[in-house]
Amino acid sequence: MRSTLSPQMLDAMHSESTGEVFLPLVKLTQDGWDDAIRLVPNTEKITHMGESYDPLAFDIGLPDEEAEGIPVLNWVADNTDRRLVEALRLVRGAVQARIVWILASNPDHIEIGPIEVEMRAAQYDAQRVTGTMSVEPVMELQFGHMVMNPANAPALF
Repeated sequence: MRSTLSPQMLDAMHSESTGEVFLPLVKLTQDGWDDAIRLVPNTEKITHMGESYDPLAFDIGLPDEEAEGIPVLNWVADNTDRRLVEALRLVRGAVQARIVWILASNPDHIEIGPIEVEMRAAQYDAQRVTGTMSVEPVMELQFGHMVMNPANAPALF
């Protein structure tokens, strides 16, 4: 992830008032879906790198910078558009997500990201959809070809 922000972003952050809007763009993909779901918490569509992101009220934050544990992003979306719930009902396995933060005035320039995450759980009710995204799913993959279990390494157990 990039640690430097553009001069335009820094000016907006340090000014007393600004017209700039800092937006996260979320792209969700899954094998069972016909097309990716692209969302932006805005009142109108945003086009980023030739892809259109649909407006939906949601909140997502950057992961905590704790020394222990795997960083996790928590997100909450309004359940006003039922297409998200319908897509989540078709999920088998994990949903892949790509998150970037942009300025609305310059949507093709990425300020923070991209962050590649996996969404393994989501809950929904009549008002909201909530879930968590794991920032480092690679930590769950097996390293090497050998497995230490009671069958092949009984002295360890």
